[in-house]
Amino acid sequence: MNNDLSLLVSGNDDGNSYVQVPIKKKDFGDFITNLLGQPEKIRDSKSGTYEINFEWLIHIHHLLDQRINQQNYAELVDFSAVFKFESGTERKITTIGGFLNFNEAKMVCTKSVEITWTYLVNFPNKAAPEKQEITLELITELAEVVTVGRSSVIRNAISGKGIISYVISHTERTWGDDIQGLLSNEIENVIDKEPWYLKLVFITSILLMMGFFAAGLLVPEYIEQLIREQQLTALYASFVPDGMTILDLDMNEKLNLALKLLDPNNNIQNVDVWFRIMSFIAGFALSIFTVIFFERNQKSFIVVTVNDRVRRDKYLAKKKSSFTLKLLSFIGAVFAGVAGNYLYYYINLP
Repeated sequence: MNNDLSLLVSGNDDGNSYVQVPIKKKDFGDFITNLLGQPEKIRDSKSGTYEINFEWLIHIHHLLDQRINQQNYAELVDFSAVFKFESGTERKITTIGGFLNFNEAKMVCTKSVEITWTYLVNFPNKAAPEKQEITLELITELAEVVTVGRSSVIRNAISGKGIISYVISHTERTWGDDIQGLLSNEIENVIDKEPWYLKLVFITSILLMMGFFAAGLLVPEYIEQLIREQQLTALYASFVPDGMTILDLDMNEKLNLALKLLDPNNNIQNVDVWFRIMSFIAGFALSIFTVIFFERNQKSFIVVTVNDRVRRDKYLAKKKSSFTLKLLSFIGAVFAGVAGNYLYYYINLP
């Protein structure tokens, strides 16, 4: 009596493609338990700026499929790829052939991609094949969920960073660790690495921001001190004749000079309140402008459709031209602030 069974699994809905899995009759119960049971899961995600094209997605599929089949006898029994677009529509592909030949004709921009592979793997120490599942998800913008009352609203975070995450559901720990290492390495290679000098630029921007804010508060005090020194010098000169010093004055003249310098009605000028307010606003505005000018975040792109390529090219061209405009604006704003303070000081000189 033959105790072997042959399990046929349809590869698609039309019934023309099957996967045949030989299972011993005594191991059939364990096989079903493994399919329905809860395997261990490995989750990981990485955020950053990246640009991924459709060829990279195909590369990941071939890499996973090759690695899995090299190690053990395995069959891909289920596959799905879901492309979500910014228009709110999505495209789901359920066959490898459809995925490898995918070409989106609609004029849409890709927001995210989620690919799921389901394998039946025969491990050497197991009597029956076991289900292993890998899910890879790419999202071009991080999102946050804001709860208002009983409803939740999803809005895009301002960081502009994308995220790549994966989940590996496995029954063999070494197998799961190997797949994790493979995916982690490939993801690390596509996420942009921040050059060392950008960290220096970031520190510089923080110092400039703090400097401009402090200047908005302290510059009026400094200008007031300069104006007072000029006025006191002029007052002193009016009491001390040319060619003489304060040591040449008699005691009464020295007392009169001291009383005049201390007299609150001697027209020693204070900086106007409106100038203090304007200085604070200008310092605060320059601080914000500094943060915007040195902002380092970039958009992530999943380039699958024609519109994806067009949008990416426009973004890069706009970013390049806007840098020059922002630089000129930043220099102009700093120059205007310095010129305004100098003009106020010049007008109020005695």
